[in-house]
Amino acid sequence: MIKEKNIIVLLSGGMDSATLLWLAKQNFEEVYAISFIYGQKHSIEIEYAKELAKIADVKQHFIVELPHLKQLGKSALTDPSLEVPSQDYTDQPPITTVPMRNLTFLSIAAAFADVYEIENIGIGIHSLDSPYPDCRAEFASAAEAAINASSVMVANKKNRIKIYTPFLGMSKVDIAKLGYKLGVPFEKTYSCYKGTNPPCGECATCRQREEALKSIKED
Repeated sequence: MIKEKNIIVLLSGGMDSATLLWLAKQNFEEVYAISFIYGQKHSIEIEYAKELAKIADVKQHFIVELPHLKQLGKSALTDPSLEVPSQDYTDQPPITTVPMRNLTFLSIAAAFADVYEIENIGIGIHSLDSPYPDCRAEFASAAEAAINASSVMVANKKNRIKIYTPFLGMSKVDIAKLGYKLGVPFEKTYSCYKGTNPPCGECATCRQREEALKSIKED
């Protein structure tokens, strides 16, 4: 298999981004990772992201602080006055939505891509994330267009930066099974929105993770 040149992967420390990182290692010659401290109520996931990047032996792992997202409030992930709910996602954007988070993440990753001449940006959005506006295919396409329109590298080299979204249309179970095949160390990942140690087991992300990992054991 001929590998593509390079990619920078958005790495949160969860099982989706970890699987994306391992898939990138299989499909790209050079793999970078980028993680964000954006005012989330806990930083446990960042420690997991650091460990995953180390295990995957990425070329470089960037960690960026974005305090302004916490100032916005109105998200259960950043606002101390709001509780993370235990119920499943609804069809509407849930209270755990952080306004413009993925757009901010992608634009900053694109700046690193510009400087380091990285031609792909990986983000692990999937079908179960669809209640979030910035986890949909139309968002990824629009973000890619904006990034290419503003990229110095693209203007100079006449190429394109691609938003790599291999999990669109896939379920959490599909991702877990792929990760298992790729040898992802799921025990080194963390997905709890409440930030407890051990994970709460009650929030939607914990329960989705449990269901996905259970599917591996049943196969």
